[in-house]
Amino acid sequence: AFQVLDDYLTLHEDEVVEIEMLPPALQPMDGSFILHEGLNVGIPKETLVLAYLAARSYFNAGSKDVLSPVTHRASRIVLLFDPEHVTAAGFRKRRLLELKGEEHFSKTLTQELALLNSILTSPLHRQSKSPTLWFHRLWLMHLLLPYQLSENGSHQFLSFVRAEQDAVFKAGERHPKNYYAWQYQRRLFNIINKYYGDGSNYLWKSTYPEFLVTSTLMVKSWCLRHPSDISGWSCLLSMVARLEPTAKRPQIIKEVIDWTIKLQSEQESIWIFLR
Repeated sequence: AFQVLDDYLTLHEDEVVEIEMLPPALQPMDGSFILHEGLNVGIPKETLVLAYLAARSYFNAGSKDVLSPVTHRASRIVLLFDPEHVTAAGFRKRRLLELKGEEHFSKTLTQELALLNSILTSPLHRQSKSPTLWFHRLWLMHLLLPYQLSENGSHQFLSFVRAEQDAVFKAGERHPKNYYAWQYQRRLFNIINKYYGDGSNYLWKSTYPEFLVTSTLMVKSWCLRHPSDISGWSCLLSMVARLEPTAKRPQIIKEVIDWTIKLQSEQESIWIFLR
């Protein structure tokens, strides 16, 4: 089970895959451990448990060697099964720091982000709301964003930030009231704002105010589709507070008020936001 799942994840380590747990009524018929088609993979619970037990054994045996490829591969299955395995997340951090400065380090960072996307945005029971994995993702951004700034132009960098926002939206739909996902977005934009105000002359800065308005409107639209999600509304509040010029702020608030009155919504989350 470990080898089959490990081979699949290795084959798609540069891509985001969608992982689902197969119900008992839907199991592989040909004796294989998983069902997969392209970037979609279904895993029976028994298979994941068996893979985890083997992965945990490999990980515990080699966790002191941060450059061990077997331990590195085992750690991703450990985190897939147990997203709060702090030791496995810490191992992956130490490995990335050890590889910092290597020729293909940016690719290594991108692969780490792809793995986190696969786990955090898949329709899994609790992984999408894992504080350990969302914190690991934020930690990863401190390493990855400088590469994005230096290697990409204005459009590519802001597209990268938009992709991160899309991941938050998806995780918010996978697990309602996903506080850790929305907290990640707030902290990500805190980092971006620091880059924006650091005095450098990156091309993306000329379009960032407009980008920020668009991002805020996207959060607003998401919240209107999920009016009971207090975590989304809290994020929107922080996004509105960033907007410049400030004239944009009351406009968005008015749109929310008009929507609330029109639908006669009594969702407490909306009224907390409006207050």
